[in-house]
Amino acid sequence: MTTDPHSPLPEAATPRLWRRYEAWRTRMHDTFVRKNGHRLPTWHNRRGARRAARLLILNLLLILISSVVAYFSWWFSIPFVIGIVGCIAAQYVLRIVSGSIADTPAPALDEFQLAKRNAARSISFGILVGLMFVPYFILIFLSSWHDDGVPSQYVYGAAITQIALLLTGTMTPTLLTAWWTTDPDPDDFDPDTTESDPR
Repeated sequence: MTTDPHSPLPEAATPRLWRRYEAWRTRMHDTFVRKNGHRLPTWHNRRGARRAARLLILNLLLILISSVVAYFSWWFSIPFVIGIVGCIAAQYVLRIVSGSIADTPAPALDEFQLAKRNAARSISFGILVGLMFVPYFILIFLSSWHDDGVPSQYVYGAAITQIALLLTGTMTPTLLTAWWTTDPDPDDFDPDTTESDPR
């Protein structure tokens, strides 16, 4: 396994268990790319990646709307489960079309992929931290509104809201890396640009 050249920790200071875990993740990434890299060939461009990203966004919106319904009715569970299944499917498609960059260890990426992954993770962390305050503010508001205690339905709704927002934050890195996908360079497929024998 190639060590991460961008890591601030020397290899000797990294626990053996962590190095073995990183090596296992790298092997899993390589296996995923070999197994799925040829699938959905017409989606491996900007248009296809953004189409899959919009599919994920629609399912996340369905989950968020159902989390609002959870404060008032137990019927929220039907669209919530549909949204969860849709998110899992869309996330899988996004991993295929983006090369699974967002959840790949650094040693398996080149410099451009690593920069893209780190930027997506940095943005997503800020989004996730901000989203996690939403259910807490909701509970604070409800507790000040109900002097005799917050109804259990509202507490349950806040929990579902937190799950929905946490899911949104954790899927944002893959969403961003897929949205930033560029079209393949035509020169890579142009036979006239290949090197010829100088003789």
